[in-house]
Amino acid sequence: MANFDSLSDAQAILLACELCAASNVAALPRLQQHFPTSLTAVRLFRILLSFLPESTRPQQYVSILNDIDRGTAVAASSGDIDASKVKAIEEPVAWKRVRRLRLLPLRYPHTDSTTEITDALTEFLIHRSHRIDTETGLQTYILELILPFYDRSETLRRWLVSKILPLLRSNYEYYPNKEDIIPLSVLESLDQTTGINVLLSMTGAAASVTDLARNLRGLVGPWMCGGAEFKRRRLSHAPETSEAENLSWEAVNDWLLSRSLVEFESVATALIDWDGPEDVDLGGYMETQLSSAEHDRQQKSYGQAGLAVIYAADPTRSSLERLYEIASKVARLLQLDTPAETSFDDPSLSAVDLNLDVISATSKASLLQNALLRGDNALTVPSSQSIGFLQAILISARILRDFGYITSCRSAATVCLHDNEETQSWEVNAVLDTIVKQPKPGQDWSKIREQILWLRDWIGSSEDRKVQCHGLFWRVPKAVVETEILKAMVTVGKYRLAADIYTEATSPLDSTQVEAAILDTIITFYDTASNGNKTRGKLKKAVEILNFFQPRFPDSKRFKELVALISATHALSFYSLTLQHGVPFQPVSIRIHGDPLALIEKVLDQNQNSYTKLDDLLSIGRNFVTAGLIKFPVSFGDDDSSTLSQEQALIVAERRIISMAVSSALESDDFGTAYSYILTRLTPPSLMPSSSSSLSSPVEEDISWRAAYNAGRYRPPTTTTEQHTLTSQIHNLSQRMELLSLALILAPTADPLPEVLGAWRRCDEEMTLLRARESQEAEEWDSKGDQQTAPISIVPGGFGPSDQELDAYENAQRQSSRQRSRSYYNISTTTTKNNNEEAPMGLFDVARGAARAFSKNISPLQEQQQQQRQNRLSLSLGHGNAEIREGRERGEREGEGEGKEDIEKSLDSLLDGADSSERVRKRDVVSNMVTGGLASGIGWVLGAQPVNR
Repeated sequence: MANFDSLSDAQAILLACELCAASNVAALPRLQQHFPTSLTAVRLFRILLSFLPESTRPQQYVSILNDIDRGTAVAASSGDIDASKVKAIEEPVAWKRVRRLRLLPLRYPHTDSTTEITDALTEFLIHRSHRIDTETGLQTYILELILPFYDRSETLRRWLVSKILPLLRSNYEYYPNKEDIIPLSVLESLDQTTGINVLLSMTGAAASVTDLARNLRGLVGPWMCGGAEFKRRRLSHAPETSEAENLSWEAVNDWLLSRSLVEFESVATALIDWDGPEDVDLGGYMETQLSSAEHDRQQKSYGQAGLAVIYAADPTRSSLERLYEIASKVARLLQLDTPAETSFDDPSLSAVDLNLDVISATSKASLLQNALLRGDNALTVPSSQSIGFLQAILISARILRDFGYITSCRSAATVCLHDNEETQSWEVNAVLDTIVKQPKPGQDWSKIREQILWLRDWIGSSEDRKVQCHGLFWRVPKAVVETEILKAMVTVGKYRLAADIYTEATSPLDSTQVEAAILDTIITFYDTASNGNKTRGKLKKAVEILNFFQPRFPDSKRFKELVALISATHALSFYSLTLQHGVPFQPVSIRIHGDPLALIEKVLDQNQNSYTKLDDLLSIGRNFVTAGLIKFPVSFGDDDSSTLSQEQALIVAERRIISMAVSSALESDDFGTAYSYILTRLTPPSLMPSSSSSLSSPVEEDISWRAAYNAGRYRPPTTTTEQHTLTSQIHNLSQRMELLSLALILAPTADPLPEVLGAWRRCDEEMTLLRARESQEAEEWDSKGDQQTAPISIVPGGFGPSDQELDAYENAQRQSSRQRSRSYYNISTTTTKNNNEEAPMGLFDVARGAARAFSKNISPLQEQQQQQRQNRLSLSLGHGNAEIREGRERGEREGEGEGKEDIEKSLDSLLDGADSSERVRKRDVVSNMVTGGLASGIGWVLGAQPVNR
């Protein structure tokens, strides 16, 4: 045993340094007793920090630290201490060496300034722990160093729990195989947010969903609790708001919410397995000391984080079952009773009774991520109503997912709380459209209907309707939802089920609503069909629906219209038809076309010889009218909103189609077909031999006369004309003149009469030339025959005619030819004083000839009917009586012969009927003046001069 009595204070200090450097610290307490003033506890702790190797196991000096701190010496050490080297140092030199010592400070330089440490041993242990970690990295030595002393100092206890425990667990217990360990100095330098992120982000080589819950319980829990206990003491004099700012778990909740967007499953597992801030593992070194209010606040904040995660979950990453577990866990953790009694997978959906007055008042901003954790957010602050509402949203989302319609809780809540009726109705249509387009085997549409109705009000069809129902689509009227369900059933072919539910006496819809829904479905198939053939594609589906439901609505006009529309579409499908810009014909083109009859015109243009299928085209046009696609005004050219009746519209449509067929035939140089169509189909019934006076009044239109006029003006190509014989040309010309005469009768107004009469006159002049050629050819043929037979007698003893007889014969032939020509046209010729030439034919004679040409086809019965109609025409002339009398006088002066007699008869008939009270249109006045033999009257109207004037 060394004798310390001969040592000076300086030599004693140098000896203590040598002993620490040699890791021989057992003699330090006895040395401290001999030199209490120079070797104080603080100086000895500093010497230990500076010279004792950090690799020395704490077991070798833990007991010495306790003796030094108390200032007591243990029993004498067994070994001798060699102090000869220190004694050999002279006193001045010893003090000089002491002053040159660089002892480390007792307090760790990077200790938090807010940390209050009044115990020298605590400061030494903390500093010594940092030195061990920095110099050796043997963090297990730190625990060996601290454990004997943590119960002596509350500061050391908190430091052990908040720093050493997370450090050792992360580096050695939880993740021992990771390459990089966290130094103590780094962990202490982390702020709250960074520390939470570092500790919670730790995972092993093979990441597990359980890592997060363990990190919350064993790393973040101690790290938060240890620091909070210390800061709670420091801030005991500060306002509660400052404490809440610094000590709350909001940072952990924010991290969980953000992390759930990228690693939902691990966050969900943590929320389900971890019970919040009270569920922490402090290693048994300390107990959490929270007031009841603080505990409730932290648990409520954690529950709000769980609800926020549910709203923020991405439907493509999250599982609705896990979300429902989180909501149930929050309710169970906070001991809240929820109104939703239905389990997540329960097929029987019971009513959910919720009072959503507070929740309904929230804004759309409440569902934004940065607002989910706000303390005033009624959607996420845990309560019976908020959790019940969220559970109902989750069950609704599960039903929609089963339908194939994926939506998030946030979107569903937005639809329920903030969308208007139109948007919710669109969502209903989208859900049903998804069910229709993504059918699943064994779908039960009765169950689907019940689920859709439950989604609407969270009550269901079996429950009595309440005044305040609040479901996913609660703003949409129930009748609208039922209508959309009916359309979906019909679309997928559930006709029998739809009929049993919606056409029986217990139907939730009116018959008009059911009819409208079925018709809309048929029209939808019709509009989306790509082919007009009713035996294929979507049009076949439309026909199936129509055939099934039409017997249930026998008096429905719209069903009959659809039958006609589909029939017309089917008939059109057999023709080649291309619309503008090369767009092929589709059924919807008929419904959206402003003039469906124009499609028939395109058919005639694009299909060769299609005009020969007139009956088929007329059937298509009739179906267009029956389908209600075509409306005609009551009077031609009127802008009045009133339209013709269906029967009258059918007549006008048929005449228009016939006119189109006539034009197409003329374009194909088929005048014969055009002529037959006009005479057999466009001639008014009153002009036909089989007509009777009981027929309905004609429909006013501007189509028939134009068709007759265009056909009358038709001239065959030159090459074709040259190939025809003179007889066929005369026959063709007579047919044209007949059509022009018909155009005069059918013209609705007097405006086109000059043009028609002009065309007729040109034809008449051409007829004169052809007749002259015919007469000339006949004469030439007769002359040729006479020359071959008359001059030469082959009979022996025969005598030929004399020259005088031949001259007389030729003169007689010429006179006979002239007489035939005059008798054909019945033209009066006069002789002037200077010559015997004929006067040119005027419009007076043209009109008379046109009327006479057409009158050949009119029977006496029609003439009588025309005379009766003429007697009614005078009432339509505003100034008729005076002008008629004036025309009568002019006719007496200018007309003679047959023309005069015609004018007398016509004017007398007009004057006799002047007192009639029946109103007759002006166009009938003009047409009947022609057809009734009033050629001279028309000549007077047009200002033409008689031929003899």
